[in-house]
Amino acid sequence: MPAASTLSTPAPSYTVIDLMPDFWKFWQQAQGKDEQTQVQLFRQLVSNPHPEVYNNNVLGGSPDKTFDDDLPQRYPKILALVQPRMAIVERLSKQIGKDLPRYESRFRQTFPDLNYTGRIYFMYSLGGFDGGTRTIEGKQALLFGLDMMAYVYGDEADPEPFFDHELFHVYHSQFMEENDQLIAALWREGLATYVAHALNPKAAGVGLFGLPRNTPARTQADLPRYARELHAVLGSTSSEEYARYFLGGRDEQAPTPARSGYYIGYLVAEKLARKHSLQELAHAPLSKLRPEIEQALTELETQAATK
Repeated sequence: MPAASTLSTPAPSYTVIDLMPDFWKFWQQAQGKDEQTQVQLFRQLVSNPHPEVYNNNVLGGSPDKTFDDDLPQRYPKILALVQPRMAIVERLSKQIGKDLPRYESRFRQTFPDLNYTGRIYFMYSLGGFDGGTRTIEGKQALLFGLDMMAYVYGDEADPEPFFDHELFHVYHSQFMEENDQLIAALWREGLATYVAHALNPKAAGVGLFGLPRNTPARTQADLPRYARELHAVLGSTSSEEYARYFLGGRDEQAPTPARSGYYIGYLVAEKLARKHSLQELAHAPLSKLRPEIEQALTELETQAATK
């Protein structure tokens, strides 16, 4: 693997790889240059040295094109979104690496059996993600796209709850069985969101639920209906149903609020957390929790309707 700047961390079980120094070297040279030159510099200084992450399998992209083919269109499109917030990207770049040991140490106070031996990347994701897990060179990796963190969260960007959310996904995967049904997405994302809030009680709004900003309010305004409709398709493996509840980038006035599954899942996890500890919820098989998850949805359908 090409060399990368590795941040110091007290946890020897995983490797932290910071690709942002390469980005800042590029950015210093790119400012004031024409678009074509900037694309060439990005390719030379950022993407070519790290092909294990700068590819369409990791970042997403046109299925009939390579990352290199996509780059001339992708780069200016994302830069237009991110450039007004480049100072936030820089703040996050400095903050998240410096504070990572503290985040991870505090996370382990609640989840001491975290056993992660993969990689953690900090990078400019060209709009690929704000955070997520991927398989990189045969190993699980946790990736943070600081460009999209800055774009999505703006001045409210706080790496700590975001890190807790994403690291919890890694931790939860130690115990949760593979399942492609919608209920699994509801539980994974809902519990991760609840954990991020439990560990960071001041986190709220976009800092907890992301974009669109109006998703919690829109979902709450007609919660019985949205909970009932989601309840009815828990067993679905449809990519369209998944997109309906868990993907952003849609019309903010769509019939179902974009990413409403995160908010409903959070409310479900909140109910189950009244009976179980966070560790118990993380460790329990989904099959065992399913009756309680469905009961929580039923309560959301009924009790909210009576308000």
